[in-house]
Amino acid sequence: MKPLRTYAVLKSLANNLSQPFITFTAASSGVVNEYLGIISSASTVLTSVSEFITALFRVRALTMLILGNLISGIAWIIMSLLPFTGPYITLTYCVAELGLGMSLMGWNLVMEKLSSTSRGEVLTQYTAYANVGGLIATLGAGIFAGSSLQLIKVPFILSGVITLFTILVLRQSDVDYEDPARRFHVPRSMWGFLSLTTVFTFFWSFAWPLFPLAQIYIFHMNYVNIAIISVIGGISSLIMRRWVARLITRNRRIAMFLGRALLTVFPLSYVLSPSVYYIYLAEVVAGFTSMVGSTAYISYLYDSSSKEDMKVALAFYSVLQGLGALAGSVLSSFILNLLIPFLGLVTDIRALLLTSAVLRLITSFWYLKLREVRS
Repeated sequence: MKPLRTYAVLKSLANNLSQPFITFTAASSGVVNEYLGIISSASTVLTSVSEFITALFRVRALTMLILGNLISGIAWIIMSLLPFTGPYITLTYCVAELGLGMSLMGWNLVMEKLSSTSRGEVLTQYTAYANVGGLIATLGAGIFAGSSLQLIKVPFILSGVITLFTILVLRQSDVDYEDPARRFHVPRSMWGFLSLTTVFTFFWSFAWPLFPLAQIYIFHMNYVNIAIISVIGGISSLIMRRWVARLITRNRRIAMFLGRALLTVFPLSYVLSPSVYYIYLAEVVAGFTSMVGSTAYISYLYDSSSKEDMKVALAFYSVLQGLGALAGSVLSSFILNLLIPFLGLVTDIRALLLTSAVLRLITSFWYLKLREVRS
């Protein structure tokens, strides 16, 4: 399994050289309209679409990992060579996320095989491997770029190069997922979970285009500030890994509820904080929410599905989450621009962030009503 651990670190290194900065880069380049909504949700929407499409075909997990990283790596390099305008950055980023979605489907299938005996421990362990590389990459990229839109292109190029290099690492792995024969079927018991995921993601993503605008126009941040925010969340994830793993094993419904309810902290911090330092403090919560987000919900899906249904269930989970994210982000951008003449930009941003926070909290209570299942 050593190649898979190496892949997890390198993939996180590549993602964290670019992903934490993409919406901030778009907003700093003057992208404020619906393009920003698309970019803010693309990491969820396009990866979901890609995962759904790949689920329709019987393709081995390692094949999906290799092809996805090839597409994503090339797209990040091309993006760095083009001007940061709305159409260019949106198109190339969407292609990169399509590739990422394909690789994520392959990775989730491999993780299902590896984690079958201990969901919480194995999934959080690999998430921790990934975070180690990501912390270094994000902080270095932020310090290097400072306030320069031109310098951030260097981390973006490195992200593409490292992503392409992961293909060589994957070729050394002997762990694969044999795709079983299956029907295009989702267990009836899964639809409540899938519907809740869609609704929550809609309210969750409503705040996504607002964060980079608040960072620029309210708190006047630069790339160093964005890097610090991401690094605090990453360190918090490493600290909380074992505690989250135990909580998921003992009471997954509580973990899923808290993982969603605590997401309320982030929009509230942008509404109430008098300075960026309070946002740094709030980001400590991200360690818990991100660790739960990358483990509890996917493990619930694994255990709620048979081997024959799991890949299709995973695809529906991804695509419904993506549709919710696209709708929430684009609607938020539309309403923002509609209300600016009446409220002004800063008041408009704060009002919509507060709306998202309230709706996130209300919806999170429905996770307590889910039926618990075990493998």
